[in-house]
Amino acid sequence: MRIGLVIMCLYGMVMALPTTAGAKEEHSRPLHVVTYNIQHGANHHGQLDLETIAENLQSSEADVITLQEVDKHWSERSRFVDEAAWLGERLGMQVRFAPIYSLDPLREGEPRREYGLAILSRYPIVSFENHELSRISSQEPDKGVQKLPGFPEAVINVRGVKVHVFSTHLSLNPDVRMLETEEMLEIIHRREGPVILTGDMNAEPGSPEMKRLSAEMTDAFAVGGDGAGWTYPVPAPVKRIDDVFVSSDVRVESCEVLPVEGSDHYPVSARLSVEKSE
Repeated sequence: MRIGLVIMCLYGMVMALPTTAGAKEEHSRPLHVVTYNIQHGANHHGQLDLETIAENLQSSEADVITLQEVDKHWSERSRFVDEAAWLGERLGMQVRFAPIYSLDPLREGEPRREYGLAILSRYPIVSFENHELSRISSQEPDKGVQKLPGFPEAVINVRGVKVHVFSTHLSLNPDVRMLETEEMLEIIHRREGPVILTGDMNAEPGSPEMKRLSAEMTDAFAVGGDGAGWTYPVPAPVKRIDDVFVSSDVRVESCEVLPVEGSDHYPVSARLSVEKSE
């Protein structure tokens, strides 16, 4: 009788102790992020192939996907498809689209023609904002540098942790790119909690703009990747211009370039761990 009682007491004590996995689960959340410049759904031959883009993203099994160069009823080059919505439905993910340009339709009654960026998520998107950055518009280049939208921020609830995810596509002009970098950091510095900045930076790691970002945030590939990390141009890349940056409360588990054809860029995959506030 006494032996049975002792065994029951010991069993109860063991069951009451928190496991190592449980303790870790309480304080951090794994998050797999992929960023991809999809070149409006065209491959490196210039052929429209949104299905291959979808297959690449599906096989990545990402929790959050950020996209650049996305068409929404834009033109015949993408058959006037709402590409972000199409990919969201294909992948079973929530979608938010952030236009840089929003033009009148070619024919009355049709949807507006838009081009920009998108964020897709398997987790709930609790808020969304399309911020402005300084740009030279491809539609109105004579106006010079002006503030235009196209810097989307999605606040995503990752199992109780609110994560600020940004997608960007910086300018080709290095002076404008540095201005955009300062504007992005100004927005990011106003955020509390985990921040993830992703996108096509159009700048390599040694550039002044990327050094500026690296001084404020962690370059995921620099700490979690192997090799050169080249992403552009497909199929023989020679530049690393697609990146994931994270705030100090996001841990980088690994980061890699996915060598899949489907665009003129390779996507970048980052496996992260976001910390839950005490």
